[in-house]
Amino acid sequence: MSNENLNKRFNWSLMMILVTVFQIITATPVITKESVNMKLLLIFSVYIVAEWLYFFITSVFFGQNNFELEIIGFLFSGIGLTVSASVYDEYALKQALSILLGLCVFIALIIILRRTDIVMKLRMPIAFAAVGLLALNLLLAETTNGALNWITIAGFSIQPSEIVKLAFIFVGAASLDKLQRTTSLTKYLIFSVGCVGALFLMRDFGTALIFFFTFVIIAFMRSGDMRTIALVCVVAALGAVMIILFRPTVAARFSTYRHIWEQMNEAGMQQTRVLIYSVSGGLFGLGIGNGNLKHIFASTTDLVFGMLCEEWGMVIALLIVLTYVFILLYAIKVARTTRSAFYAIAACAAAGLMLFQTALNIFGVTDILPLTGVTLPFISRGGSSMICSWGLIAFIKAADIRTYPKLSKTILPDHPLYPPDIRIGRRAPRQNRNVSGAPTRTQPRRQPAAPEKATAERTPKDIPITPRNRQPSQRQAVQRQSAPRQATPTRQTSQRQASPTRQVSQRQASARQTSSRQASPQRQASQRQSSHGRTPDNRRSSR
Repeated sequence: MSNENLNKRFNWSLMMILVTVFQIITATPVITKESVNMKLLLIFSVYIVAEWLYFFITSVFFGQNNFELEIIGFLFSGIGLTVSASVYDEYALKQALSILLGLCVFIALIIILRRTDIVMKLRMPIAFAAVGLLALNLLLAETTNGALNWITIAGFSIQPSEIVKLAFIFVGAASLDKLQRTTSLTKYLIFSVGCVGALFLMRDFGTALIFFFTFVIIAFMRSGDMRTIALVCVVAALGAVMIILFRPTVAARFSTYRHIWEQMNEAGMQQTRVLIYSVSGGLFGLGIGNGNLKHIFASTTDLVFGMLCEEWGMVIALLIVLTYVFILLYAIKVARTTRSAFYAIAACAAAGLMLFQTALNIFGVTDILPLTGVTLPFISRGGSSMICSWGLIAFIKAADIRTYPKLSKTILPDHPLYPPDIRIGRRAPRQNRNVSGAPTRTQPRRQPAAPEKATAERTPKDIPITPRNRQPSQRQAVQRQSAPRQATPTRQTSQRQASPTRQVSQRQASARQTSSRQASPQRQASQRQSSHGRTPDNRRSSR
């Protein structure tokens, strides 16, 4: 079954209904915690209406029929809104506004990424804007939780590094596209070193590590050279060692790694509480709002995965992790059938960034990796993180050819969905088409039977074959045999391996020809006499 038929049969409206029901069930304990909170009721109602409004407009007026990523975004954003509202009522409105703003950024990126010529024109302005934003952060930001990554404007705090993630992928995928020159690689290297260096100056090491990992993905997809990637990783590791040696304050932040139980009431309090409370939740959790981890600092940001395990249960937490893995697999799938190398690089880089950030968050709070303080995409509280999460899935959705149904029809009117002649990866086998234009399945070619066996089956030995009693298939076979052909190796081998009877018959025939040539002397003499005895008169009389 083709992907197009699957999308037509799949009922996305039913999926939206299931997501809405899940959101209503999970939001009810938060809204009716003590009494009906009308403010929270209005916030959740507006959020659900916005979901359905987007689904109705895009499906009816724009003809889209792929909502995998939007449904995941709505589901995870609703979970994050519920978690934030269960701890801080005043943050619910900011979180809802952040979700709506992230949805607007998602739509804007889908429109911009539709045309690669616009992307190439915006490449350099976005790169300069990203570098300027990081420089502005260094000048205006104040130290918060040991890092300079927050700017407060009119009562709203913004984290520029989250916005620069989108610019980093945008500029990287556009610079390393196959249509660009080799000088673009040097420019992108300078841009990457500038971004990572600014993040080190901000002491935001978790985001710097995410940027470096994203750079490795983009460079590998463009070159495919493992030696170059390994060299870059070795140089980065040496640089990290030098920073730790010359900046002891950096090493102090990771001093509790693998020693949290020794400092469980001091520096390791957050991680030890996450491990204790996560296990107490069991498979199905203690219930939304009934956990104890919400009283720990950064429970809705860095430690949000622990809250999911405690209140929502291990089953829900595991399904969320598997969904992030599904996003990466989905990005790899659409990258193999996309229109340009730009979309393939951007989709894989965005999905890899999201999964790597998820791993840093989950493994950091469980002490498998050092705690870097990064957020969990879509679920952690924070407006900048929410906007970045929606922007990341915009790159993945733009790589899917089904996102632009009108554009795909103008490019390839024969088969607008996953056409084989625009693949950048492995080319799919061609499909035969019937009179109506629908693709038909190609059957494997059958191996021709051996000549002797086929002859034995078609012509019995007791029935002689004459031109009259030949069947149409036999006549075609005779015509084919009469046509000149080049002897194949198999045919030459069969001719060499002739039967003894056939060889004897050929020898007898050659002997007859030799005997006919060597005629008797008497016969030759009589022929000469007859030829000499003729005269012109005799010839005339005979005539």
